[in-house]
Amino acid sequence: MAIVISSGLLFVNLYHSFVDAPNWGHQLPQSIDVARNYFAFKSPADFFKFHAPLVHIVGINCVIRFWKTDKKIRSYHVTALLAILLNDLLTFVFFFPLNEVLFGETQDITLIQRTFHQWSILNWFRSFVLAVIPVMYSLSLNRYLKMLLKGI
Repeated sequence: MAIVISSGLLFVNLYHSFVDAPNWGHQLPQSIDVARNYFAFKSPADFFKFHAPLVHIVGINCVIRFWKTDKKIRSYHVTALLAILLNDLLTFVFFFPLNEVLFGETQDITLIQRTFHQWSILNWFRSFVLAVIPVMYSLSLNRYLKMLLKGI
């Protein structure tokens, strides 16, 4: 379950980088106005408001549940949880202010262009951070299954 949920977060973020962001930045400022209108009713924030707490619950649960199984498994889960927290830090410190400029009321084209460029670069970094999470859970599952199969 942890692999599926964290992979979902990663792939939604990659979708933003491959599909949404190129459209947002295609012909600034007109393209960002189109994006603002498109997100007037629902936005990706609606997805992340539900999904992000779920990732936290699963991450904390995995650390607690597998704490005593094996040091390596524990380190995989702690690393995944740290990546989840780093993603939160990136989101609150960088992406919320950048999104406010891009999708708020700002009309300064130079500021919008600079913000879009920063958002695009940081989102690739965030995708890397998010990729760490399912990789850690996959390594943990692999090690755990090897431990179980040794007992058979």
